[in-house]
Amino acid sequence: MKNNESNDFYNRIVEGQEYYETVTLTHESGAELEGVELHPVDKQTLASVIEKLPEEMFDAIDEAENPDEAEEMLEEGSGSGGIAAMNGDTVTAFENLVKDSAVHPQLTNTQMAEIIDSLGFELLFELGGKIIDMSFENSGAVKDFHEQQ
Repeated sequence: MKNNESNDFYNRIVEGQEYYETVTLTHESGAELEGVELHPVDKQTLASVIEKLPEEMFDAIDEAENPDEAEEMLEEGSGSGGIAAMNGDTVTAFENLVKDSAVHPQLTNTQMAEIIDSLGFELLFELGGKIIDMSFENSGAVKDFHEQQ
């Protein structure tokens, strides 16, 4: 009976790993690429991106009353941070994050990487933020432990 319970626990974890959200990318010409899957990234990838974020981004989030206000503050450069605080490492980290996450069933990884390299600055950070949120929410199916007596 114990082995069966262990396998059930394992199966619940494996089933939860297939979560993703689907988005449509729109080219400036109006052409659309539907069915782009955004998958949560692993904890190591997530930590490496967060490590490269400028401190000003976290300050804006702390000062704002909601996520929309924080985004506005960063775009306007008000508060203690702004888009000007971004640097090459931040852009590279977000590009790598989106490349690790985004998949299209009919495109190769190389083709998706070229599409991601063509993303506008604002869209890159929007998608990256979405992936960070998804990854935090899905950062592991095992949420608690307790000591056995």
